[in-house]
Amino acid sequence: MSETFRENGHLFGYPDALEIVKTERDFLRDEVSRLKDELERTSMRAERAETRLHEVTLAMVDISRQAILSPQRSTVTEVMMDGRSLLRLGNPVGFGKKSM
Repeated sequence: MSETFRENGHLFGYPDALEIVKTERDFLRDEVSRLKDELERTSMRAERAETRLHEVTLAMVDISRQAILSPQRSTVTEVMMDGRSLLRLGNPVGFGKKSM
């Protein structure tokens, strides 16, 4: 009489159980391979995003420095309009310039 075991109410002989385990093993190997590929793609994407973030950060630093070092030409005055106090910007920075 062959050895058997019970799983989910079904009796399996060792040869059948071995085939089930082999099938599951092959499926899991394929899944591991797929997940490794996905991890590699995701890691590369994250590296590209970090590089781009660094570039954008450097550009923002440069723009901020330029804004700080540029002469202050703008003026602000308080005006009354319809009984409300509003601020009017005079000679705004970059107004009328076509930069970039």
